[in-house]
Amino acid sequence: MNREFFPLAQRIAETAIDGGLSVSQLVEIATAQFGEINCYPGEPGEHCHRLALFVALHGQLRQGRGHYNCAQILEEMVRHLQGRCPGTTRHAVLILDAWWHDHYEKWRPNLETMKRDGVQIEAFLIGAGGWVAPIPI
Repeated sequence: MNREFFPLAQRIAETAIDGGLSVSQLVEIATAQFGEINCYPGEPGEHCHRLALFVALHGQLRQGRGHYNCAQILEEMVRHLQGRCPGTTRHAVLILDAWWHDHYEKWRPNLETMKRDGVQIEAFLIGAGGWVAPIPI
């Protein structure tokens, strides 16, 4: 399992410890490290990029409005990779603070198709103590 984006998940988890993370802070963290990317929530942008970040903060790690939950972010991920930007986005990073297995199972066939088509998907579960755990997808 590739863990290239583990430091990004760790930075998001650590930043969210003190009062949660706003959507604008999330975008700042992602673009400061990677430049132009598609970021959900935040700035999906009009153009497709090779990297897309999908973050769902459902609990105490979120601050303010505009966040997605696990079900919503999985749907956005599939819409982006198979609908808006097929063939362009080659790496997807999914970061969540709650894992809803039934919603993952709903989209698993789509995710498997994307992986067979060469999209690399990394997923991480983060927690209130700043911990990060890879999710094998």
